[in-house]
Amino acid sequence: MFDGGYVSFVGDKGGQITMKGTVTNGSLCFEDVNYVSELNHSLLSVSQICDKKFSTHFNDKECLILKPGFVVPEDWILIRTPRCKDSYLLDMNSESALTNTCLFYKASENDSMLWHRRLGHANLKNLNRIAKGAHVVSLPLKEFCEVEKCIPCAKGKQHKRPHKPKLFNLIEYVHQLLHMDLFGPVSVMSLRKKSYCLVITDDYSRFSWVFFLGKKSETADILRQFMILMENQLNLKIKIIRSDNRTEFRNDVLDSFCAEKGIA
Repeated sequence: MFDGGYVSFVGDKGGQITMKGTVTNGSLCFEDVNYVSELNHSLLSVSQICDKKFSTHFNDKECLILKPGFVVPEDWILIRTPRCKDSYLLDMNSESALTNTCLFYKASENDSMLWHRRLGHANLKNLNRIAKGAHVVSLPLKEFCEVEKCIPCAKGKQHKRPHKPKLFNLIEYVHQLLHMDLFGPVSVMSLRKKSYCLVITDDYSRFSWVFFLGKKSETADILRQFMILMENQLNLKIKIIRSDNRTEFRNDVLDSFCAEKGIA
């Protein structure tokens, strides 16, 4: 019995190393094996087997421990990964993994275009990554190419021609044209628990007014009070208002008010 240190398990569990000895079954022999009574199963690392000059082979049914001196034929090897201390590190982003494209035969242009469209117009890099990782059922193990000729992708990447800038502003004074819009309900309410916001912008001065509303139905009354107030305070009549013609702007209250005031 001796104190060989503490071993942590999954979670908060663990155990103390209380003994050290040799384990053998007649064919294999391992020295300096630690004993932890709390472990329900014996654990043996692949690196320990390889340190004894044996080789291992794993498949879907069993693990084979091969005799010393066994050499794997070079054409059987798919990927080589170095040993770092007692671990074998496989880097899937290294160049060695990318060179294995020779195992994939190239897909035809029709196959490439077909799977490019089926997978939501995936680009060539992602298409080949999905194929190599076998992430899609019935997707052939091929190297896809020639998806650059996809017409919808080319149209989707085109930029619209910008609007020509206005050389002269037809608006000559303040309040000749007012732009307005309402948005909401918003997820974060105002300090007074209002969930809608009405924005009015003067085209000439670019000055804006902001009103917080509890309901969309308050829009007509606020606009009517606002336009009367601005007309009296600035002594300038509003000629045109521009909106998206939603129901909060096109209703009996505002239609009759604009008709009375001569507002277009």
